[in-house]
Order: sequence, then structure tokens, then C-alpha cells
Amino acid sequence: MTEMITVGGFTVPVDKARRMVWEYVSEYGNWSYPAYDGYLRDAPTTDVRQQDLLAAALLNAGQQPIPTYYGLLKLLPEINRRLADPRLKGTLKEAEDDTLEAIAELYGILDEHPQHQVQLTKLSKVLHRKRPELLPLYDENIRRCYFEFGDHVRVEPVKRRKDKDRMLVWLPEVRKDLRIGVQEWNALAALAVEPPISPLRALDILGWRLVDEATPRKKRRPRRSPQP
Repeated sequence: MTEMITVGGFTVPVDKARRMVWEYVSEYGNWSYPAYDGYLRDAPTTDVRQQDLLAAALLNAGQQPIPTYYGLLKLLPEINRRLADPRLKGTLKEAEDDTLEAIAELYGILDEHPQHQVQLTKLSKVLHRKRPELLPLYDENIRRCYFEFGDHVRVEPVKRRKDKDRMLVWLPEVRKDLRIGVQEWNALAALAVEPPISPLRALDILGWRLVDEATPRKKRRPRRSPQP
């Protein structure tokens, strides 16, 4: 019997998942690994600092980098205040509902403090590096993975949903996938050695690539680079 793994609306053979993640972490120069995952790795900090704001550009979220940087800079005090919430602990797989609520409040900062050229995607790329086992990456492909694909869409899409509300309905589904496939996600994460990645990052890589594969190119805007 073929072993399967689920991420969002996709259930695929583990062998296929392994191939996709291995390509991502081994084909240096084609993808964002190890540039993003290894950035400032020698000087980790628990709070977000100015140099961390540049990490978003290494995951193809660097359009308009100057206003993005200054927008994130304005948010730094509030980001770090929310990041210090004691509920933000452990891994997403092990997280209780109060931890998911704290993540949603952190990711919902733009609901209350909107910034030019800063959206949830860029914010998540800055935050994930601070707690790679707990704070997930989020972008258009990951949204589609959970909100559009599958015979039974995992999360019901709602127009103009606030970031915090979006996180509150999405995070439990990511947690569910991590819990069901814990051994498989650990094995996929282990494909990256230097620098290492978390199972949560492996989930992001696989989900992004499956949406990319499933979406006909002619219906999508041209990509400037192969990075998710």
C-alpha cells in the first residue's frame, strides 16, 4: 500500500512529496533554500530586529523593498510586544487553542496597523524565522492549498476576511495535517541538513509546490523567479 501525506486539499504519495521537497532543498540557486532559511542563522534572536526585515525578500516577497522595509520598521515595537506573549510556545503540532489564538493576534497586526506594501505574506516570512516550529508561512499558494483545492475545501473562503479571522480558521487545519502526518513531516524536514528546516517549513514547501504544479501556467501571471 502506498503511503500518503496530506497538506490542505492535496493527498499525495510520500514518494512524490519527498521528491518535491528534495528538489527544493538540494537545487541551490533555483529556490529560496538555503538563502532564506540560513539568513542570519549564526545570530538568532527571539525578537524581530531591523536586519530580520530583509528576510522577506529572500522568499520572493521583496517587491518594493524600500517601502516594505520602512512599513515593517514602523511595526517593530508592536510585533515584538505580541511576539512576547507567553502563549506563543512549543510547536504548532502541539499547540493548544490558546496558542493558536495568540498566533492569530500576532498575524492580525495589520488589521489594526495597516502599512503600505506590507501584507500578511511578507509579515509571515519575517516571523517564521523567529519561531520556525510554531509560526507558519502564508502566501497565495498556501491560501489556495487550504481554501480552494480538494473535493471538500478545508477552509471556507470568505471575502474581505480580516487577517486574524483568516488565521483562526486556517491554523487548526495546518495543525491537523502536522499531527496526522508527524512521522512523514519529520522525515521531509530531515532532507534539509545545513541549514535545517522544521516540519512546518516542509509543509509550506510541499503545499506551495503542489499548488504550483496543479495550476495551469496560462491562467497565472508570469513568475519573476521560481521561488515561493
